[in-house]
Amino acid sequence: MEPATSRLHGPTIARRRLSQALRAARDDTGRTQEQAADALDWSISKMIRIENGKTKPTVTDVKALLQLYGVTEATEIAEFVDLARATRQRSWWAEYRDQLPAGYAEYVALESDASSLSFFQPLAVPGLLQTPEYARAILRTATLEGLSGEDQERRATVRQLRRQHLVEAQARPQISIVLDEAVLLRVAGSPEVMREQLEYLAGFEGDAKIQIRVLPFSAGVHAITSSFIIMEFPSSSDADLVYAESALTLPTIVDSADASAYWKAYRWLESVSLSSAESYRRIAEGAQRFH
Repeated sequence: MEPATSRLHGPTIARRRLSQALRAARDDTGRTQEQAADALDWSISKMIRIENGKTKPTVTDVKALLQLYGVTEATEIAEFVDLARATRQRSWWAEYRDQLPAGYAEYVALESDASSLSFFQPLAVPGLLQTPEYARAILRTATLEGLSGEDQERRATVRQLRRQHLVEAQARPQISIVLDEAVLLRVAGSPEVMREQLEYLAGFEGDAKIQIRVLPFSAGVHAITSSFIIMEFPSSSDADLVYAESALTLPTIVDSADASAYWKAYRWLESVSLSSAESYRRIAEGAQRFH
């Protein structure tokens, strides 16, 4: 296990790594969750929550587990303790976590720890690059969720904060986006809102951290109709994750076992998209259309 420095681990990834490492340490002893919980006089629910990453164990809890599992190497104990402490770092999104749907809240937390984000969007500009007015126009149409005006404003605020932390900050992830050409034509709000949004996107041309590719109508019909985001993380020990969205189902976090299928789809989408230069020209032309 790699040292849990803040450079490698945000709180969400630290929690996932800690739960996996503790589960593996228990498995090495041959104990069941029930046996470990009984030995420490814990409830089984506490053990389950720790091992599935639903709760943040204290340093005392972690040391008790390691003692039970016979982990005595000082360096290894220090790595576990560092992870436990990293889970308790407070991030900007913490105050909104309980006010957002579980799947979306989990994505926002993971996204904040990512080193690379790869988006496919067939319907709208990704929330991370939405202007405030475009975001509000999109949220007003979220009729399936029945968002109240207060919920809409909360989501819009979170999108703006995501942009500040992940697009405008000095330390930011690599962002790659494939947009279906329909996104450039589908009006959200008004022509003025669309013009502002597309001009904003066009302004990223030459940004080394952001790449936008347009999937043109000329690429033909394809079967990838739902948006998704692939997340990569700074440490090679942390497998890629996927956030998959659908208008008719709750968003889900897809674990690493299925990430390869999304990577295959994303690479294909990139291969039939316009070049970066051609894409930015197409985006700029789209903005001019709304003048």
